[in-house]
Amino acid sequence: MMTSKTGKYTLELYARKQGLTRQSAINKLSKLKKQRLVSVSGGGRQKRIYTVHYKPKNKENGFFYVVNKYSPEKLNPWFEHYTYGRYTVEHAIVDGLKFDDVRIKTAVSHLFRHITNWKRLFDLAKQRNVLDKLYKQYDYTRKITKCKTM
Repeated sequence: MMTSKTGKYTLELYARKQGLTRQSAINKLSKLKKQRLVSVSGGGRQKRIYTVHYKPKNKENGFFYVVNKYSPEKLNPWFEHYTYGRYTVEHAIVDGLKFDDVRIKTAVSHLFRHITNWKRLFDLAKQRNVLDKLYKQYDYTRKITKCKTM
């Protein structure tokens, strides 16, 4: 594992701190990115910001990522939820029914507008024995927001 100080850097700042040329810094950041020790944000008209991590980071694709993507009420993740394979809105709704938090319920209610496969939703709810909670959540959702009928 290559050693780099953790933090946020632009390319020029990283090259200066590591004592490298610009091209050497690009090569080193590229190698660190392949090892999942660096995540990149920005680009285009913005400067690229490279965030160097101490441990390898997985790509975020769990419950909080889906909820924050579709819901106007953003949730601060209090645990890391990584999934393998396809994690859809239907999975997030069923996982959100397990929590008894009001903020999660209102955030999950916005996901009902983005359901593409109702059968998958009901099959997942039956598998996890939360069908009654799903009906209650749907009724609550119909009161506070616009969504499709079942």
